[in-house]
Amino acid sequence: MECILSSMFHRTAAAVLMLFAAQDRYTELCQEAAALSQQGKYETAIQRYRTALAIRPGAPEALNNLAVMYYQTRRYSEAFEIASHLWPQHPELKSAALIAGMSAVQINKPQSAIAPLEKLIAEDPANRDAVLALASARMALGDLPAAATTYEKRAAEVPTDSDVWYGLALCYEQMAEQASRELSKTPGGSGLSKRLAAEYLQSVGDEKLAAEAFGQSAAATSNSEQAQKVYEAARELASKSRHAFEQFVQLAPDSWQAALFLGDVHRQHGDLTAALASYKKAAEQQPNIAAPLLGMGTVYWELGQFDRAAVYLKDTLRLNPKAMQATFELGNIAVREHRDREAIPLLTRYLDAQPDALAARADLGRAYMHLGRYEAAIGELSKAAANDEQGEVHYELSMALRKVGRKQEADAALEQSRQIKAAELDRQQRLHTPH
Repeated sequence: MECILSSMFHRTAAAVLMLFAAQDRYTELCQEAAALSQQGKYETAIQRYRTALAIRPGAPEALNNLAVMYYQTRRYSEAFEIASHLWPQHPELKSAALIAGMSAVQINKPQSAIAPLEKLIAEDPANRDAVLALASARMALGDLPAAATTYEKRAAEVPTDSDVWYGLALCYEQMAEQASRELSKTPGGSGLSKRLAAEYLQSVGDEKLAAEAFGQSAAATSNSEQAQKVYEAARELASKSRHAFEQFVQLAPDSWQAALFLGDVHRQHGDLTAALASYKKAAEQQPNIAAPLLGMGTVYWELGQFDRAAVYLKDTLRLNPKAMQATFELGNIAVREHRDREAIPLLTRYLDAQPDALAARADLGRAYMHLGRYEAAIGELSKAAANDEQGEVHYELSMALRKVGRKQEADAALEQSRQIKAAELDRQQRLHTPH
């Protein structure tokens, strides 16, 4: 019996010693990983944390730090997988909630970002990363007023935070665009919509077109109180967006975002050479960001240099498949080059996101025309005809109608085309006649 007890004692002692040795090794691995992360050696730190977790599976501190390392190496899905399960069970690990929220934004799951970030901010209102991530998540969800409120609060507390002003500028810009679209659909809003366009033309220095647009807006003046409120909202939001962008450029003049903003300003003013230079500067600073590439592609598209435009637009979609402007411009180029089977899915995808984009409907109608699908062409061109300023859409509509034997409607569309072209020719002559 004594031998049996002695043997059991020695086995127990050995097990205890092994347990302590494993605990020491776990601590040692975590310490090594922490030191490696401070040196920026994140991949090696990841290996250490994984080895430590093999010793103590589910250890919250090691899991938390591993999620942080995954985030640092842009392995956002892996960071989210760990942190999203960890933060509800371990509220004391604030960085778990932060990583859960920030990685959710990065992998386009903004709804999953809200709860951990709101909880973290409730406990730590000054947490800058959490505030910016929450605002980004709300923007991604389309809750622009809530996003603006989040940014505004941070801007009031820390007015020197350039990233806040940049986010706020984008938020206001999207809200202004929404208000502008709403105005164009509001009863009595057509004149005020033209006034908004006139103010924009005046801001970019095109005095003749601005004067004409102001004249058109006056002719279409309405007393609609609802339209007036939407107009004032759109105007105020546009002004706020410009102010926020200016604040941002003052605070971060050498940033890629400032170069991008200046590229947009130059392009709006028609200085395409300066716009290209600014977009190129932004792209050199941030080669993995889609926006500067979209800017360059759009400039070349506006210049009619479609081969060069397509290179940048395709790169834009590679980095951001949801870049709808690039989708439209590539579809437009494909129609111009009679690559209509390629154009149709691009334009259809764009119109799924922007159903009121009549220029895209005109292009889709042209693509169907080229392929002999005349009924489909008539459907798209009929919708696009509401925005026909050159007479070309009505002319193409008349051709499609004639192809299916609807001669009377074709003649009416052709006559409308002639009238629009005559009015446009008269307008151009007046614009270019010195006063």
